[in-house]
Amino acid sequence: MRVKRSAQRRGGLGVSEWCARAARKGWRPGVWLLAALGACAAVLAPGSARAASCVQIDEQRDGLSAEERSSVLTLFEAALSEERQEVVREGCTDTWTLYHVRLGESLTVVVQSSRGMRRERVNEIEDLPPLYSQLVRSLLSGSELTTDGGAVNRKNVTESQTEPQRVHAEAMWYAKLGYGTTTADGFHSGPQFGFGRRWELDTVGIDLAFLNFLTYQDSDEFSGMSVGWIELGADYFFDAFGNSSPYVGAGLSLGSHTIPSGDGEFEGSGLQGKAMVGYEFFRASTIRLLAQFDAVLPMYRLARKTSDGLGNTVTAHTYSPNFMFSLGLGWGSSSK
Repeated sequence: MRVKRSAQRRGGLGVSEWCARAARKGWRPGVWLLAALGACAAVLAPGSARAASCVQIDEQRDGLSAEERSSVLTLFEAALSEERQEVVREGCTDTWTLYHVRLGESLTVVVQSSRGMRRERVNEIEDLPPLYSQLVRSLLSGSELTTDGGAVNRKNVTESQTEPQRVHAEAMWYAKLGYGTTTADGFHSGPQFGFGRRWELDTVGIDLAFLNFLTYQDSDEFSGMSVGWIELGADYFFDAFGNSSPYVGAGLSLGSHTIPSGDGEFEGSGLQGKAMVGYEFFRASTIRLLAQFDAVLPMYRLARKTSDGLGNTVTAHTYSPNFMFSLGLGWGSSSK
């Protein structure tokens, strides 16, 4: 406790001066004295013992020339300095090792330090300075090197990142023609047709359909219709690489219905759910043949208003699911 009181009485002294006076006074050893001397040793240690980084290139793995290695070594040290890291050439406590694998004009950079390892590719050697900045920031923060992460800022975007690599999706237009029915107020049926555009990967696709009409035909005339004005859906193909594949899908649509009835028409519009199952042929080509069954389930009921002869309005309701089978033709173009 003598050390503690002495420190309190000498609160205005610097740490170095306090340690020197404590040594001259020859205080008796004790737990507090040993702790104080340990703290003094840490404070008075040479500045070179503090955390510092140095950079080395793994020449056995590196694919750059000797002149290029000298340049990239300086650039990587500059990237560390920009992030407020002390950089030395000897006596460091953390070594950053990097090497470059050249393939054609592209370079794959591998960096390893006590904080971990990162690997990234650039299309040309001029992209190395901004990439070094990203690699250093990623390792220091412990975050993944992604385009939306903290390692990327407005000053270190590489040319390679302005042209990101993405898998090409096949796109095709299609038209379909078939027959459908509804169970609203009995059974009504008639021809069905529609249009759309589909984007496909190997196992999944997205569907944008529009102007899907189901017309109801009574003997010699059309007397009503159900329309899917716009439909959004997703498909799953069971045979990812086959030339033909069965598929299932689901989606939502905005539609309207006008159903004929003996006492007027049932009408309504709103959001609808949709389920589909089908088979797609010629998937290895730029044309398609589709066979598809659809079930459209409105999220609303249709209403019919009539008069009871006494001036009163009577409202009746019905539900109008649609079931359709159609054949379709799809066409696209080569990606080349």
